[in-house]
Amino acid sequence: IPPTTGQALFEFRRKALKLPSIPPTKNGYDLVVIGGGYSGTSAAISAARHGLKVALIHDRAILGGNGSSEVQVWAMGGTQLGKFPHLGEIVNEFSDFSRDSPGLAEEFVDDLKEKVVRSEEKIDLYLNHFAFRTNTKENLIESVDAVDTTTGAFTRIAGSLFCDSTGHGTIGAQAGAEFMMAEKGHMGMSNMWSIKDTGEKIEWPKTPWALPLGEGDYPSLHASRGPYQKFKKAEWFWEGGYDKHPINDLEEIRDWNLRANFGAFAHIKQSDTGAKLMWMAFIGGNRESRRIKGDIVLTGDDIAAKKEFSDASVPTTWSIDLHYPKKEFQKGVAKENPFIAIAVHDRKVDRKSGYNIPYRCFYSKNINNLFMAGRCISVDRRALGTTRVMRTCGMMGEVVGKAAWIATNRKTSPRGVYQNYLPLLIDLM
Repeated sequence: IPPTTGQALFEFRRKALKLPSIPPTKNGYDLVVIGGGYSGTSAAISAARHGLKVALIHDRAILGGNGSSEVQVWAMGGTQLGKFPHLGEIVNEFSDFSRDSPGLAEEFVDDLKEKVVRSEEKIDLYLNHFAFRTNTKENLIESVDAVDTTTGAFTRIAGSLFCDSTGHGTIGAQAGAEFMMAEKGHMGMSNMWSIKDTGEKIEWPKTPWALPLGEGDYPSLHASRGPYQKFKKAEWFWEGGYDKHPINDLEEIRDWNLRANFGAFAHIKQSDTGAKLMWMAFIGGNRESRRIKGDIVLTGDDIAAKKEFSDASVPTTWSIDLHYPKKEFQKGVAKENPFIAIAVHDRKVDRKSGYNIPYRCFYSKNINNLFMAGRCISVDRRALGTTRVMRTCGMMGEVVGKAAWIATNRKTSPRGVYQNYLPLLIDLM
């Protein structure tokens, strides 16, 4: 019987695949970016356009993260605003402008994202690679080990600087970075879905494993907005996992969401025999897990008070938007594990010009060559409510790419950029 957990399983798999104990190494990268969502993709492009040699590691076959056709969250956040009108130029090259979320797969422009990245000669793109181990020495990351999820082969990818754009702060946690995380009472994961009316009877199998849902157990689906074809959609608020562990329980959260989705659709089929399941996200869209500590932890109070920092950078324009279980649907099988959310907006953010996030939120306070971009930056839970939307995260990546160039060119650290070269960074922004 093969082992089922931990290092024993890892060694069993390695030997079965006849893989070396030490992975072959790819050297020579100035910046290694892990996570190919909006933040990581922007960081890689930004750094490459400043002349750095970049590795972009992503665990899926397509780029975009929550903004890909696999998850279908539409991109939000104002760009090219205020004192830094050039921030957002990169993210706008590949951003979707979908009319619906969820919507049509082609509106999330997966191909465009990959095309823009592959047009950069300085970027090596590692799709279908999961970074499972981080190798450190004296508070510095030396390399990450990644497994090719299609072949099982391992590769060690070494660099001078690293950027955690995993969303979950995975690289920071592996490296020993200090981080914050609410294990309960956090925002959840969404698995959206959509249906269309075919006008003819379509059989649907029994789904005894789905949640037994009936009238009033879930909200009505919304009509699509786009002109191309009409469908109904279960949007962002099909969200669960608020009191589940945001890392260890991810599969359980997703499976519960899917059971809710299929339970609702089975109920819809009782009265609408022509309904056809059009699409469902088998990958969850996460909102909140680890947030890596930087030299500043930006708070929601800072944002509401419009506190100014000398290293102000990326404008965040979304309201402070926190999600909670919607009590109307927190009953029956969903009483202890709800799957429908309500968004509570604190509208103290200037939606026109935004609030500028300090650069010091974009690097680790104790891992000396680690940047962050995306929802794992150094903010408290309230501040995360505004900073987490994708175009805003993309601009974080743009700033990280610029800071990485300064750090490489001036032979300094992410912190050293702030301490010694802040005017240069401001000029580049």
